[in-house]
Amino acid sequence: MELIQALRKFGFTQQESLMYLTLLRHAGQNPQSPHGPMTGYEAAKAAGISRSNAYAALSSLVEKGGAVVASGDTSRYMAVPREELLLNLRRDAEGTLAFLEANLPDTEPDETPYLTVAGLRNTEDKIRNMLHLARLRVYASMHADNVALFRREFDDCVARGLKVVLLSNAEPGIAGATFLKNQAGTGHVKLIADTSEVIAGLLEPGVSGRCLYSRNEHLVYLMREAILHEMELIRIRAAMPGSMAGSIPDAGSVPVSDN
Repeated sequence: MELIQALRKFGFTQQESLMYLTLLRHAGQNPQSPHGPMTGYEAAKAAGISRSNAYAALSSLVEKGGAVVASGDTSRYMAVPREELLLNLRRDAEGTLAFLEANLPDTEPDETPYLTVAGLRNTEDKIRNMLHLARLRVYASMHADNVALFRREFDDCVARGLKVVLLSNAEPGIAGATFLKNQAGTGHVKLIADTSEVIAGLLEPGVSGRCLYSRNEHLVYLMREAILHEMELIRIRAAMPGSMAGSIPDAGSVPVSDN
């Protein structure tokens, strides 16, 4: 993530972010620095933007607490030290999150929709949130690469006492989770959390993501039945003479149930 992009997430405009970085880099907070506070002209020249845009951005940057005016000279500006800016941003963010947590309504819509989650980051975040918010059980069928992507979340589910069943093409090595070996294709993911919400689609780590998400009880039921049926087939294969049962840990003892 670029610095300007990161600053914009906290309410600074493109040019305010540019001015802050320009003041910080060229004026400096180091007492040994040969540079002092900068004029709008100097900041505009260093940043490569017009003076009018620079002065406007510097004025609003001061209002937002990202810069200060040099004592005795209203035409010179200095960046707020990075440590102070980070403290201020963290304090504001925590206050905003606390307000939202206390005031956002949690009512559900009358009809549960089917939602498309598009984009790599959005898809990863949705799956992580489902795992983080799960309270009883998690069933997942996905390629080993995707299991590894969410390893921390799966480990956390186990640590919180959730029932975790993973169907994958390779042993994930997650202690406390039940593993059943299947032929999960690269990128394909299916996840059920608490028998109340599902997500299914494609997620290729580092490339792309696009899944269907829903809390619709009919879709949840169909997905649940599909995964339980897949578990039953794995159990049957493991019990067949000459099968590679040893490669499917505890397959024969896994109950085909979501209890």
